[in-house]
Amino acid sequence: MNLIQSTILTSLPVGKKKTPSGWISFNAPCCVYQGEGADKRKRGGVMTSPDGTLSYHCFNCGYKTSYVVGRKLNAKMRQLMSWLGLSTEQIRKLSLEAMRHQESGENAVQNKKIIDFKNKTLPKNSFRIEHWLEKYLKKDLTDKQHEKIDMLLNYLNSRNIQPHWYNFMYSPDQIGDFDVRLLIPFYWKGNTVGYTGRLFDHNSKKVKYWTEVQPGYVFNIDAQDWTRKFVIVTEGPFDALSLSGVSILGSEINQTQKEIIDNLARQVIVVPDRDKAGSKLIDQAMEFGWSVAFPKWETDVKDPADAVSKYGRLFTIKSILDSTETSKLKIDLSRKMNA
Repeated sequence: MNLIQSTILTSLPVGKKKTPSGWISFNAPCCVYQGEGADKRKRGGVMTSPDGTLSYHCFNCGYKTSYVVGRKLNAKMRQLMSWLGLSTEQIRKLSLEAMRHQESGENAVQNKKIIDFKNKTLPKNSFRIEHWLEKYLKKDLTDKQHEKIDMLLNYLNSRNIQPHWYNFMYSPDQIGDFDVRLLIPFYWKGNTVGYTGRLFDHNSKKVKYWTEVQPGYVFNIDAQDWTRKFVIVTEGPFDALSLSGVSILGSEINQTQKEIIDNLARQVIVVPDRDKAGSKLIDQAMEFGWSVAFPKWETDVKDPADAVSKYGRLFTIKSILDSTETSKLKIDLSRKMNA
């Protein structure tokens, strides 16, 4: 962790808490300066990444800024620092620290391949689940909206997924059938770069997932903070959320995804789905020198999300770690034994 990250983290207001998705949430200091009332619902969020990046986003007034090692501190980041109570002298010293990194070429953007994704807009009237829960409890919804929020909550409950596990959203927009989908935003360095909508109406024959994703994106990568010793790689987003790992949003890894995961600089443990497509993922893991887990789950458990739903998160993670193989020979042998 660099000086700029650590200084901001230690300057956050009291009462802050870390969410399962990796955000550190607290009462946003920016709202009163952006024409909004004082935030009392912890709408401000800070996310740090192993590469030295720090991102800030206010989910109330929309103020956002970030710092990337190898770049200067921009005006919006310096402004945020002042709102967090840092003195002019502290901000000046951190600006000099940023310049030192830039001049030394440390993590300089121009010296490495730039991996980035364009910002994307969520469907119309997309708000966090908490927003809709508030309206649901106050009965401030139409009968149809109330019915759909009820279905959404039942869907989460059926999968043993807690609403606070991630920044889940919902939109009543009927274009794309989003009014019957749970929205899972995709984040990259604090910015929204895509989303997937999971159908929660069991009686509908519509396509299960409606996804807007850019090539090379790795889901939940922002939650992989620098303190972790390993990263669990899964196929689906719910698998990743259940284990606080990452998802490749499919069964094959492309080169950009490999680079993003390797850049975490820790042990990579692949947990493939228990089907034919999962075999492709095992082949790639062996090629990349990654580890593969072969947990001994019951036959009705098809993926990590199912396992967490049935056994609980701690037991599932332990079963993954206990069954992780690192050598190609043992991975190939375990695959044949579990076929």
